[in-house]
Amino acid sequence: MKVLVLCIDRDDDLGLKTKIEGPVIGRHECVRAALALGLADPEDADTNTMLAAVSTYEELVKKGVNAEVATITGDVNVGYQSDMELTRQLEEALEVTMATSVVLISNGAEDEYIFPMVSSRIKIDSVRSIIVKQSKGIESTWYFFVKILKDAKTRKKIIAPVGTILTAVGLLLLIPLFNAIYNVANGTENVQVIIDEISSNIAGIILFVFGIYLLQNAFRIREAYRSAVKRGKRSIYKGDVTIPMFIFAAIIFVLGIVRGYEAVTTLATAPNDHLAALVLYFLDGSFYWVMSAVLIFESRRMVNALISRETIPRGFWSLSMFIVASTFLVLGLIHYMMFSWNLSDSNQLQYIMEIGIGLSIAIGGAILQRRVRSETWISKEGWRR
Repeated sequence: MKVLVLCIDRDDDLGLKTKIEGPVIGRHECVRAALALGLADPEDADTNTMLAAVSTYEELVKKGVNAEVATITGDVNVGYQSDMELTRQLEEALEVTMATSVVLISNGAEDEYIFPMVSSRIKIDSVRSIIVKQSKGIESTWYFFVKILKDAKTRKKIIAPVGTILTAVGLLLLIPLFNAIYNVANGTENVQVIIDEISSNIAGIILFVFGIYLLQNAFRIREAYRSAVKRGKRSIYKGDVTIPMFIFAAIIFVLGIVRGYEAVTTLATAPNDHLAALVLYFLDGSFYWVMSAVLIFESRRMVNALISRETIPRGFWSLSMFIVASTFLVLGLIHYMMFSWNLSDSNQLQYIMEIGIGLSIAIGGAILQRRVRSETWISKEGWRR
């Protein structure tokens, strides 16, 4: 019998502020992580929670209980993404410590989300919520106002609209500056005009910059970027092909845009250069490439499954067939419109075949989705049919 004292940091303050990745297992490592977090942000409540976990661990050890302590961290994007990361780290911690039960330590704010996730995987002996004591001076209206603004939901409801308004007002005030830059680029004005516009539009610049700052703070763009880099590094270390497939798909997508532009510049003629014709030319040249890029990026899940010999989700096949069917249907519609408007030399057979193939694949995908009840998967012994 072994008890794991488990501290949970759902929004990954530990990783964001100290660069320490979870799971953190062992008394020494937990104390080191708590000290690093306390030095990085003395006001963070997770520091007290981690120290409380260590204290609980020591109490159990003094009573002769075979115990271990660990801290698991989630993700800055609190919700499904953070809970999936917590689940992964929890299973890793349980595998390393070989615990049979846990004592759950948290700050009490999100026990209703954390408790079911843990209890579904291991028996919970006890739950302890850590409430940090505050002095009367700190418990002021301003303090609570600042704390409310730091809340993710409040940030998006208050700061995001304010930032959007300030950014929009700033852009409106900076229209004369943009016109001056355009005129200087065309050689109709000199650089002094830009300097004059900047000096006369300081308020617009300040509003625009402050609005951008509020928007990035509301949506935590920097944290999201760091989290994306962190997940990218982790996927590379695990042999995940998501990043290479994304780069490959991005290249195909850019090539599609280029081919669409080439189609517009090559096929457009004076009698048919209205907007609808240009759009059709562009779609005819680029749509196949763009949908191919989407299909390549979505195929990363199948490639990862083939490499790791794990489950291939049934939904992948349905999604792939939907993408292919949509490609044929849209291309058939594009070629039909081009044929009707005399924009190409294609015949009726082409778009009829494309629409027919698209409908056949779509119907086949729907039938496959209904009939296949179990996932297609690869066992360690090979394909299972």
